[in-house]
Amino acid sequence: MKSLPFLRASLSLRQIRRRLPQLRGQSSPKLDLSEVREKALELAAEVSQTNATAAEPVLAAYVDTHIADWLANVKARHDIVTAELDLLAVRVSESKGFYQVHHDDQENVLDDLEGAVSHALERLSDPDSPFYDPEPRNKRRGRSS
Repeated sequence: MKSLPFLRASLSLRQIRRRLPQLRGQSSPKLDLSEVREKALELAAEVSQTNATAAEPVLAAYVDTHIADWLANVKARHDIVTAELDLLAVRVSESKGFYQVHHDDQENVLDDLEGAVSHALERLSDPDSPFYDPEPRNKRRGRSS
């Protein structure tokens, strides 16, 4: 069943064509500062002259925690996109390998046909020539591949 691998390869390429624009169209991650600003202003409103030195590490820790959460979310999103791109790369290489094998098979068939035709023409021009199996073109000297 030669059509089944072709069907598999074409379905794989169809999935790649459908998914790749979705990956390209994703927007860059944005750092939402409005939530941080509101919470930081609430925390700063509670700061007075007496507890200013104690409030500084609390505010810095809050901002650092928010940035760390944002970086973790961006890293997770990056990992997901990277995994999807890796899956697409596997599908592309699989399809490429299949089409390369198919191309080589077709080239061998054409080589065999060419040899058979040249042998038949030789037999027609000289009926007394001995019968031999034609040598495929890719086995002949001078061919680079």
